[in-house]
Amino acid sequence: MRKRIIADVFVFCLFLWAPWQLTAAFAVIFMILFENYWEGAALALAADSFYSLPGSSWTAVFGFFTLSSLLIIYAASFVKSKIKIFN
Repeated sequence: MRKRIIADVFVFCLFLWAPWQLTAAFAVIFMILFENYWEGAALALAADSFYSLPGSSWTAVFGFFTLSSLLIIYAASFVKSKIKIFN
């Protein structure tokens, strides 16, 4: 539990002071390492609300980070259930 809280604080600090690419990379790593890392999905929702602007680029689509994080959480839990080491 302590590792998860430290990871949450670390990713939150990255969200405030680091580029979004670095924050997204660490959030994906933690989504894979921790079971049901819903904090990553909440962070992605916050990132969508901060970084999504009206425009024509692919980053302007609201929900891109959120949907991506939910897919990563689902895929990681599915793969972990199939691998014998994580059971």
